[in-house]
Amino acid sequence: MNLRLLVVGKAGKDFRDYESSLCKRLQGSHQFDIMELPESRAKQVSQIKQEEAKTILKTARPGFVLFDEKGKALSSMQWADFFEQQTGNASIDFIIGGAAGVSDEVRQQAAHIWSLSKLTLPHQLARVFVVEQLYRAFSIIQGHPYHKV
Repeated sequence: MNLRLLVVGKAGKDFRDYESSLCKRLQGSHQFDIMELPESRAKQVSQIKQEEAKTILKTARPGFVLFDEKGKALSSMQWADFFEQQTGNASIDFIIGGAAGVSDEVRQQAAHIWSLSKLTLPHQLARVFVVEQLYRAFSIIQGHPYHKV
């Protein structure tokens, strides 16, 4: 499976080591890349969303999963079920928008909209959260003891 996490903004050094260790574990069984997309320098929220939407939609492959506070909340087991339903050498992009959120156009083009939490998370934490849940989902599928219930 070919997975990409597209994130508006850069990683902070505080989470980078943990994120890197999870990425290495994911690479063992799947192609996984994190792409940092540029943040808009515009002043108005609507313009920021519009500029970042252009970059997201130009970069993301069809069928992407958007993380949004208004999305569907899934359990770790449901993440694993989602991946088990994918066929062959599927390519899936996951999107974390910028600090201003994403435009309606991005939401409309998303195949899935998932929520990470009802809480508002800093983008750095959301990014690590997604990578950890990806690793957890594949651990569940492989019967690895990482996921303890």
